[in-house]
Amino acid sequence: MTRLFLAVVGVALLALVALGVLWLAGQVLLGIGVFAVGLAGVLLRLLWFLLVAGALGGAVYFVSSAWRPAANRAVARRVAQTPGEQAPAQTLVASAVPELRLDGQAVRHD
Repeated sequence: MTRLFLAVVGVALLALVALGVLWLAGQVLLGIGVFAVGLAGVLLRLLWFLLVAGALGGAVYFVSSAWRPAANRAVARRVAQTPGEQAPAQTLVASAVPELRLDGQAVRHD
């Protein structure tokens, strides 16, 4: 009878331990799932930020590369429209980039 009692208690303890292991595995999988979902959210926000930053950076690069100061355009037009003379390409390229003094004002070559 004692053997039977110990066998029943052993099976019950084994079942209880198996249920505990199953519960623990569920908790671990739940934690991994929560981590994966959180990581996916963070990565999607990062992707969104990189796309917006890339698009805005490209727009700024395009606009800033196309912008020319009005004074330099007038100088370039005057040089190019001088009657009877062919304006050298170096003059036009040099006039497209303003030279700045230390106080930030453009140097005029009139």
